[in-house]
Amino acid sequence: MFQRIKSHFARQSATPQKSSEQQPEAIRDSRGYFRPQSVDKLLATPLRRQCLQQLWQNSALPEGLYQRFYLAPVKQLLGRVQQVPATPEGDWSGAGGFADLTLQFTTCAVRLAKGHLLPPGAAPETQAAQSLLWQTVVFWTALFYHLPLLRQLEGELDDGHFWQPGVCIPGNPFRFRFRTPENALTVPQEALLAASLLPEKAIMWLVSVPEAWHCLMLHLNGRPSSVPLIDALLQDAAGQVHSPLVKQGGLPTAAETALASEAGTRPETQSAAPATEMKSPSPSTADDTRTLLSLFQSNDEVSLLINANENDNDLEINKRTGRPSENVAPAGNESS
Repeated sequence: MFQRIKSHFARQSATPQKSSEQQPEAIRDSRGYFRPQSVDKLLATPLRRQCLQQLWQNSALPEGLYQRFYLAPVKQLLGRVQQVPATPEGDWSGAGGFADLTLQFTTCAVRLAKGHLLPPGAAPETQAAQSLLWQTVVFWTALFYHLPLLRQLEGELDDGHFWQPGVCIPGNPFRFRFRTPENALTVPQEALLAASLLPEKAIMWLVSVPEAWHCLMLHLNGRPSSVPLIDALLQDAAGQVHSPLVKQGGLPTAAETALASEAGTRPETQSAAPATEMKSPSPSTADDTRTLLSLFQSNDEVSLLINANENDNDLEINKRTGRPSENVAPAGNESS
C-alpha cells in the first residue's frame, strides 16, 4: 500500500523553463526527491537577486522596516514552497517556478504602484499620511496573489509523511505532484497562509487604517478590491509577467482606473493618524513612519529607525545609485 501511494508521487522531471536557473538534477537525490534548501540558497539565483534588488529600490520603507515587512515574508514563503512549479505546463512549470513567478510579479506590482497616489480620490494630506501603508498593502496583495495556485499541489516527504507546499518548510527531502480533479482542494487556504506570513506588527499597522485592512482582506478572500486601482495594478503586473492568473477581457488599465478615480467623487477615507498629523497641513511620509514605529516597544530601535527615515534623502541616493543596502539582497552561499 505504501509503495502504491508513493508511486502516485512519481512525476516526470520538470522541463527546464525560463522560470528557474537551477538545474533539477542538482537539487534532487538519487531517488528523485528534492533536497530542502536554505532560504539563502533559494534566493541566490541571478533572477531572484535581481528581483530583491528592484524591490528594495522601489520601497520607501527604511531598511529595518523593509527587512521586517518585505524581506522576512518573502523568505518565509520561499522556504515553504522550495522548488515547486506554479503550473503543470508553460512558462512557470519549471522547478522553482512558483517562487520565480511570485518574486517577478511582486516586484513588478510594487514598481507600478510607485507612480500612483494611494488611496486614490482621498485628500492630499490623507494620501501623504498613509502613503507608506498603502504601498505596503500593494506589496502584500502581490506577494499573496498566486497563493491559490498552491491548492493544486500536494507533496510527500521521504519518510512517507504528507507535506502541503506553502504551509511549512519541509524537514526532509520531498517530492510533489499536481492534484487530480477529484482530489482538488475545495476549501480556500490563502487567508490562513497569508496570516502566517504577516508579521504581528504589520497586522497592527494595517488595522490602524480600517480601509487598508479591509482592502487586503477582500483580496485574500478572492473578492474585488475596495480600491479598484490596486486591482488594476495587479492585473497590469500579471500581464507583464505572463501570470496564469491574468484576467482576460477588456479590463481597464491602472492608468485608466487612476484617471477615473481622480475624476469621480469618492468619500474621503477615514484616517487613523495621530492628532499631531492632523494639525499639519501637508504631512510627509515621515509621519506615517512614526505612526508605524510607535508600534515597536524598543525605544532604541524606534530612535534608530526614525533617524534612518529622517535621512531619507541619503537613502534614496543610495537606491538610485544602485548601491545595495546591507542584508537587503542576501549574497547567498554558492557552495553546497
